[in-house]
Amino acid sequence: MPRIGIGGIIHETNTFSKIPVTLKHFLEPDGFYPEMRQGDEIFKFGLGKYNFATSGFLADAPAYGFEMASLMWCGAEPSAPASQETFETLLGILIDTLKKNLPLDGLFLDLHGAMVYGDLQDGQTEILRQVRKIVGQIPLVASLDLHGNVDPESFDLATALIGYRTYPHVDGFENGLRCAALMAHLVNGGKCFRAFRQSPFLMPSTTQPTTRDPAQAVYKYVEELEAKEGVLSVTMMEGFPPCDLPHTGPSIFAYAETQDLAEETANRLLDFILEREDQFSTDLLPCDQAVAKAIQLAAQSDKPVLMADIQDNAGGGSPSDSTWLLEKLVKQGAKKAAIGLIHDPEAAARAFAAGEGAVIELSVGGHALRGHTPYTASYKVIKVHDGEFTGTGPMVKDRQLNLGKMAHLLVDDVHVVVSTVRMQALDQSQFRVVGIDPEKMGIMALKSANHYRAHFGPISSAIINVEAPSAIIEDPSKIPYTRLRAGVRLKGLGPEFHCPH
Repeated sequence: MPRIGIGGIIHETNTFSKIPVTLKHFLEPDGFYPEMRQGDEIFKFGLGKYNFATSGFLADAPAYGFEMASLMWCGAEPSAPASQETFETLLGILIDTLKKNLPLDGLFLDLHGAMVYGDLQDGQTEILRQVRKIVGQIPLVASLDLHGNVDPESFDLATALIGYRTYPHVDGFENGLRCAALMAHLVNGGKCFRAFRQSPFLMPSTTQPTTRDPAQAVYKYVEELEAKEGVLSVTMMEGFPPCDLPHTGPSIFAYAETQDLAEETANRLLDFILEREDQFSTDLLPCDQAVAKAIQLAAQSDKPVLMADIQDNAGGGSPSDSTWLLEKLVKQGAKKAAIGLIHDPEAAARAFAAGEGAVIELSVGGHALRGHTPYTASYKVIKVHDGEFTGTGPMVKDRQLNLGKMAHLLVDDVHVVVSTVRMQALDQSQFRVVGIDPEKMGIMALKSANHYRAHFGPISSAIINVEAPSAIIEDPSKIPYTRLRAGVRLKGLGPEFHCPH
């Protein structure tokens, strides 16, 4: 019976963000992520179909005859880089639990692919480097979010890297199944040759949803390539643009039973992407225009118009507290509009203290960005909530979420949801828990880049991508990189990057 270790450290890092991440964020529940788990606590992921790769791997482990050895698993909401001390503490816990569980026949790690720590050092590469020193040349399979920025050294250190195929990410569980299947092949002595490619251009996040082209076509082709006899696994990383490292951007991994087949598969996928390069550009509307268009469209439909506040997405490391869009909705007289989640612990606490039905003067949001100011107005407290609630959409179905004190505030006909814990708007339960039914709204303004599409997309009549300042810059050609590799194009058919020094 093969003995397989299982653990992980998950973080997506925006190196341009000022939002800190501390050890506490990894130890305790943090938005999308539950608390750190060790020992038998990790096995709880195997008790249900949760949207994490660890859950999927554990689900199929018995079928492959794996004896599982649990190490340490943790994750935190996207933010600025973790400090050297925080990273070394987390890695130390992982290493200690790994040593206590030796010997192993294989190791599965649940990672992200875009973790950065300290002075812009690559987290995944260091994790893989250190665990490889300990376990030697046993099979080492890692699951990655498709937003990974993968260093070639990471590819070399792992026996196999396998990435998500959906954005919104609704296949975390399924990716765990894919990882378990390849682990079984490896521990049973199966051949595995590999090929790695980097894309010569970056993909703006608004072009990355796999629910529509161009990305939808790319991932359909990934499945076609993987179905070919002798191909073991094919991954397409879309990359995470707000990260200033040389290897930022899309990459491809192909694993096959022969080297020639691995190389051929990687080349075919890269060619397929290059044929569609012109489609990977941006389509944001300035805030004023976006609100005017939303109001017009909402008047013509009985389904909500979605406004995506792309650049203030907590899921990309932004503060999720800008109020540009809130201000425009109020000033332009939007009706039956809702906006969230605005991260403002103080406003949530004040509303909670005032109680439902109270009318209070509040300065909401606008605290994190230099030069920005809160939106001060008289708000009515419609409903408050404190504690757990159950996720209902594909991203967090049946999971217990806790965003601390939350409040539903009303200014004119704009409904505002503020929370104590920072998390992007990706599930209708985040609004329903404070009394807002998204299906009955005319406009839903969501602080999210694309994950909202999984649960809000099916109920909407239209989607508008909004351009409003925050810690994310959607157009990579406008990002002030200093460390990106020379010559990479900053979006589809965009300008090439050259070091400013």
